[in-house]
Amino acid sequence: MNASDASKMKRISAACIGAWLLAMASACTTSASADVQPCQPRQLELSLDDGGGDFNGMSHGGTYVVLRNTGASACRVPARPDVTFLDAHETPLRASLQPIPGMHPGPVLLPVEIPAQASVRASLRWVTGEVFDDTQCIDPVSLRIGIGEGALTTPFRGHLCGSRAEGPLYQMVPFQSPGRTE
Repeated sequence: MNASDASKMKRISAACIGAWLLAMASACTTSASADVQPCQPRQLELSLDDGGGDFNGMSHGGTYVVLRNTGASACRVPARPDVTFLDAHETPLRASLQPIPGMHPGPVLLPVEIPAQASVRASLRWVTGEVFDDTQCIDPVSLRIGIGEGALTTPFRGHLCGSRAEGPLYQMVPFQSPGRTE
């Protein structure tokens, strides 16, 4: 085997290992099956849960975002839907999802199935302190989650900060099934 053939074998082996890892990761997700219909906002309830302070400390805050399927059949939602923070007049406030380093444009996230009468949850985290040289903060009064062609809105209490150049940023861990009916 010459050097060119050895190089090709290494590339093929690396590709095979990458494909195997991707297959294993896909097998462990809670993604929705293709025959499950997308959720409609009317069949979902949106709530927030501070987790008893799970996210608070060191100039950070956060909450769990919980979607409950009140319908009679399973449906699916995007793993990371659009999130909008709103003021008292329901005007969107400037806040952006913080990009994951090295993941541009980002990971492919499959929809998540919500069984009938069950819930899924995601977590949001943000900086709460004025820790930037030129800090900009917002104090939203509600949170809107985009679902299909509609949206769900719930009251929200939080103080999000970021640099004036970027604006407040938040992190979102995608929706995951808690493995139980809530």
